Amino acid sequence: MARKQAEGENSGMGSDRAAKRQRLLVADMSVARSSPAGSCVLAEVQGLCEDFDVQVVSSRLDASETQSLTLGRVVLPERPVLLRYLVFQRLARQRIIAALKQKARPVLVQATQGQFVGADVCYAHFCHGAYLAGAWRRSPVRGLRRLGRWLTHTFNAGRERAAFARARRIVVPSAGLARELRAQYEGIGDKIEVIANPVDVVRFSRPPDFDRSAVRTPFGFTAGQRVLCFMALGDFSRKGLDLVLDAIAGLAPFARARVGLLVVGGQPSEIEDARRQGRDRGVDVCVRFAGMQSDVRPFLWCADVYVFPSAYEIFSLAALQALAAGLPVIVTRGLYGVEDYIVEGHNGWFVERSVDDVRAAIERALAIPDDELRLFSQRAHQSIQHYGVEEFQRRWRAFYNDLLASLEPASALPPREKQ
Repeated sequence: MARKQAEGENSGMGSDRAAKRQRLLVADMSVARSSPAGSCVLAEVQGLCEDFDVQVVSSRLDASETQSLTLGRVVLPERPVLLRYLVFQRLARQRIIAALKQKARPVLVQATQGQFVGADVCYAHFCHGAYLAGAWRRSPVRGLRRLGRWLTHTFNAGRERAAFARARRIVVPSAGLARELRAQYEGIGDKIEVIANPVDVVRFSRPPDFDRSAVRTPFGFTAGQRVLCFMALGDFSRKGLDLVLDAIAGLAPFARARVGLLVVGGQPSEIEDARRQGRDRGVDVCVRFAGMQSDVRPFLWCADVYVFPSAYEIFSLAALQALAAGLPVIVTRGLYGVEDYIVEGHNGWFVERSVDDVRAAIERALAIPDDELRLFSQRAHQSIQHYGVEEFQRRWRAFYNDLLASLEPASALPPREKQ
């Protein structure tokens, strides 16, 4: 574990050291606004800078470096994903070990998931072990894509098991993930703390003068259509896009004519597969693909309802962003995190993960009068006010101050990963 700097190594330097801010090291593959986990780490480190000096080890940092926030950059390949993980494990470890050998070494090391075995704090956004044992077995993905994802999840499951066993604390964004980790990995229950993911409520709030037609019209959506938004970086099959396409295909003709589906995100190969699925189901006329976007807000603001029948989530930032944008949410019952802030019939609807249930929810959304849909929109936006960035950052500062106050003497700490 990262060792607390010994107090009073010599009497002449004790008061000097006390006056200095303590250093933290935070490792994450991509501390980027476009990354679900990375965007949370970004908000975290920006908040921690109020109390600490933070060194980030990452391929990317979407923030300006300052005296209290610095980047130790590692260069990673874009593809394949498993190679990206493997290269980061090696390069990040080298940088972390080097930092720990410096005189002004960090007092604590944090790493996302199992990206550094030996980190004091693991910030977990998934449970690869539980996913492989459960939802993965039901995934329709086949061929080389399935093999590649299985290898990636298997590698990460092994790393997270080792990292969680060594960590002093494990921070998770939802009570559901906390339950899952306790069930999957013995002996870590007392280490877990829940800090809910944040959303920039102000940034995602729809401006009163936003022109929805300016975004909708180029996609071919009309003013009278109810536009559903589906948003995911990738893994469309796990997120449930195929269920949505099947559900729309099963609508009565007059209802299908009233619905539009805007798909935001996705890798090119997945988008092409989804286009083919839409054509096969005869719904391609009402489905449009926006692809990857650096700013997803206009695409949320132009929609009426967010639909997300995912098989597995630990705390969906996309759903949280949709609510902040004023969209009621159709979401799978029992999803971790989402269960904490969706209220049935108030700001959204829960569905079983079946075509019939998703179709019935879409029919309900189509049948709601405009004035009632506006009320749903207002309640959606109001329901996530306490998930703001400032509260998230306050809780992280308190977490680290409490952890540092509880640290044992350096001599009592367990040894690090072999160097």
